[in-house]
Amino acid sequence: MRRGPSNIGRRLSPLALILLLAGCAPIRPVDPALSARLGELLLVGFRGTEVEGNAELRHLLCDLKVGGVILYERDVATRGPRNISSPEQVKRLTTDLRALARDCAGRVPLIAADNEGGAVMRLSARAGYPPTLGHSELGEVDDLALTELEARRIGRMLREAGIDWNLAPVVDVAANPFNTVLVQSGRTFSQSPERVTAHARAYLRGMHAAGILTALKHFPGHGSSFEDSHLGFVDVTKTADPTAELAPYRALIGEGAVDAVMTAHVFNRNVDGKHPATLSAPTIDGMLRRELGFAGLVVSDDLLMEGIVSRYGIEEAAVRALGAGVDLLLLSHNTLVQDTSATGRVLGAIRQALADGRLSPEQVEAALARLQGFRSRQRAQGQSDPGTKARLGNGGRDTGSDPATRALSW
Repeated sequence: MRRGPSNIGRRLSPLALILLLAGCAPIRPVDPALSARLGELLLVGFRGTEVEGNAELRHLLCDLKVGGVILYERDVATRGPRNISSPEQVKRLTTDLRALARDCAGRVPLIAADNEGGAVMRLSARAGYPPTLGHSELGEVDDLALTELEARRIGRMLREAGIDWNLAPVVDVAANPFNTVLVQSGRTFSQSPERVTAHARAYLRGMHAAGILTALKHFPGHGSSFEDSHLGFVDVTKTADPTAELAPYRALIGEGAVDAVMTAHVFNRNVDGKHPATLSAPTIDGMLRRELGFAGLVVSDDLLMEGIVSRYGIEEAAVRALGAGVDLLLLSHNTLVQDTSATGRVLGAIRQALADGRLSPEQVEAALARLQGFRSRQRAQGQSDPGTKARLGNGGRDTGSDPATRALSW
């Protein structure tokens, strides 16, 4: 006996029935006003040392309206200068960049760079800037006044260059002496969580006194790893020490000193059995926001690193990162294989995720609100912390007569 169509089939339209049977979520329209702001969620690298004639930069600022740009000294693919060749050139680049964005997008972008000091310093001596001390050197000397003074000096260099966001300090605890990307390269203050916290606090004071925004990195900790996430997948399940590695974040977030936090592309099965930290809601929304109470901006490390892009692809990684609680997606475009279309594809993937329900408008609006809050933290140009001079002058010893401090003078 042949049965007639079910009641469900009679009640559903043919299109709805097809979508149901295919397991597809219905497509919903994306608010045009929200869609127009999606570029603000991106911090993007570009090639070139000048604005004039730079079609790539004009496309990013005027068409895609990205939220920020990141400057690099060297181009990984060509080994030549990328964005930085001299102090005069950098100042001209950032001034012209802001003017272009103001004219065509109605707002100025964040201008960021990695200037930790020492080995990772985009405003390097090669480009005509004074040498700087790295985190490990400052940690070994263990003079907090010196760390604050050096951070303030680097901050002045950044301000004069027109860079308003320093992606530093590194608060990774040097748990593994064989870690090449951070510990052996001198990018960590110490293997002691207490010393890392103390020097990071001093570093933040110096940067803030110079009017520079900062970012603690790499959450929830990269100092125990044996692998480098620039090159491939990094698993810290057996090496991570959350008690030690989260201590600097816990303390500095509790003090309200943190502008932003940058995520690490590290996988820890004890926290999330599926995804690395940058793409992990248990890590970002759970550990960072709920457990540690951080309500500020979360920025990803470069999503074009092999530790992410080789496993997920850039579009899927971007959507997963936003869904996990990341607010600002970093796309360096400074890799051996150049993919200048990645930024546009990421925006397309975000729009599609909003349309099919994988991302909610509320998630994106919350990220945009945190980005606006981050911008509001920026210290006025020229304003400094009135207590800085007093702290430096009343430190544990006379830093003015210290040879290391004299070497830091302008």
